[in-house]
Order: sequence, then structure tokens, then C-alpha cells
Amino acid sequence: MRLCDALEAKGELEAAQHAQLVQTLLGALTASTTPDELADNWQRVATHFDLLLDRPEAIDALEQSILQLAVRGLLVPQDPEDEPASVLLHKIRAEKDRLIAEGKIKRDKPLPPINEGEQAIELPQGWDWVRMGDLVNSSEAGWSPTCIGSPRRKGYWGVLKVSAVSWGAFDGNANKELPPDLSPRPEYEVKSGDFLLSRANTEDLVARSVVVGEAEPRLMLSDKIIRLDVSEAMDREFLNLSNNSNHARGHYAANASGTSSSMKNVSREVVLRTPVPLPPLAEQRRIVARIKSLRRLCTDLRQRLAARQIVQTHLADAFVK
Repeated sequence: MRLCDALEAKGELEAAQHAQLVQTLLGALTASTTPDELADNWQRVATHFDLLLDRPEAIDALEQSILQLAVRGLLVPQDPEDEPASVLLHKIRAEKDRLIAEGKIKRDKPLPPINEGEQAIELPQGWDWVRMGDLVNSSEAGWSPTCIGSPRRKGYWGVLKVSAVSWGAFDGNANKELPPDLSPRPEYEVKSGDFLLSRANTEDLVARSVVVGEAEPRLMLSDKIIRLDVSEAMDREFLNLSNNSNHARGHYAANASGTSSSMKNVSREVVLRTPVPLPPLAEQRRIVARIKSLRRLCTDLRQRLAARQIVQTHLADAFVK
């Protein structure tokens, strides 16, 4: 038993040392300011890749580092031929003004300019700092009636829980069934392509967002989920990446209300004031494509680690027998 205790202590020490190594090397990678510096820092990671990426939490950290590089313009090259973000912003404003004139949306309130303290990162040429509200036409929250505690049955209406939008991908199974004595509100039904964000959750998860893929029918927003009508001139997948990155998380942490870390709230005003680093539309699409490719590789790494762990468990069982 003393030997088991010693092995356990050694394992905990090695895990702490490994976590420190991962944090140091990936921290340097994320802090890169130029493509050349990024290449040098990546070489250090690549040299020790097998040692670093041998457990799931390290792959999670790598994926977060990739996200931070993406929203800083270091993941794909800039193209001087791209239409700059300032022109894109004028197109988005023109779309919003047209919808206001047609009576389809209400006139929006002016948003304050972004001050230097909110500009968390230095942007590449052709990018601009904007507010989330500059990029969306309107926003709404849903409805939270008293529901049946279990997920809805086939053919019934359901109301989404905040966990449906908390973990990086939309989860339509996270819902509660609407009681038969209540009439559904179809205006809150989730649609494919919706940009959804939680306004109430734990400190780590509040204001996390997702873009809905193929939406199932008869699922409604709760009043703790905000739907943003993102401009057609924007790539909403890029906006989702930006909203889940470190600079946005810092904004929400500074502006969320609630005294307990287990339940924080953000208002729609706070969401619309979120600073967003805006690249040209063509670059947004290149970034989203690169992120999807790298995330597939991260998923493959996780699957390989899981398979290896199963083999190790089988070997251990065989030795014990």
C-alpha cells in the first residue's frame, strides 16, 4: 500500500509538471505577435508534440490556443486584395437601415465607441474593432413557462435549457417538454442557422454561444437564451468564434451580474456592447475553414488517446488476472 501511495504521488507530480509545460509552451504560442514569432514558438511545440499532447486536457488547451490565434489574425495570411472591414461595416449598416425603413426591425440605440482599454489585442491591417451590436440587426430572448421535468417526447413541443448552447455545439436534446395545457409560441421556435447565446449560467459558461446546424422542429428558446439576428453580410461562424474567445470572456466576466460564481447573468445590452475584432469577410471565411480543419485533427487526436487508454486498461486487467 505504501508503494501504491508513492506511485500515486509520483503520478500527481508528473501531471502537475506536464500541465505547467503545456501552459508555458502554449502560452508562448498564443502570445506570438508576428507570423515569424508564431513559427518559432510552434516549432517548440512540434518538437515535443508527442509528450505534450498525450492527454485530453492538453488537446483542449491546444484547441483554445488555436482559437485565440484565429481571432488575432495569425492563423491565416492576410490578402491585401480583400475588401477592408470598414467597407464591410458600411454594408452591414446599410442592411440594417433598409430593414428599419421597411418596418421589419426597430431603430437601434447608438453604441459607445470602443476605448483603448477594450482593445485587448493589436489587429492586423484591414481589421477594425466594432461592437457586437454593430453586426446584428436585432435580438430577442425566449419564453420560460413551467415545464415537465423530462425531455420532450416525439412530436411534442419543448423549451431549451441553457445547456443546449453551453458546450460549443448546439444540443437540441437539452430541453424540457411543454405541458399539454400550454399553447406553444412558434415565434420562439429555433431555426437552422440561428446564433444563440446564454444570458444566465455559471461564471465559465455564461454568454457562451453556438450556431445552430440543422434545427429540429418544435423547440423553443427559453428566456435565458438570446437569439441574435446576425447581418447577412457577416460570417456568423466567425462571430461565434470571437464571442467564445478570451477577449469576449473578459468582457463578460467584467460585466456579468450576480454574487455567486455558480449563477451569473448578462443583459442583452452587455452582449451588444461586446468588442469584436472584425476582419474582411473573405478572411473571416478563411479563418472559419481553417478552424474546422484543425478541430477535426483535434477530434482525431482525442479518439486516438481514448483508443490507447482502452488498450492500456485491457493490459492492466490481463496482468491482474
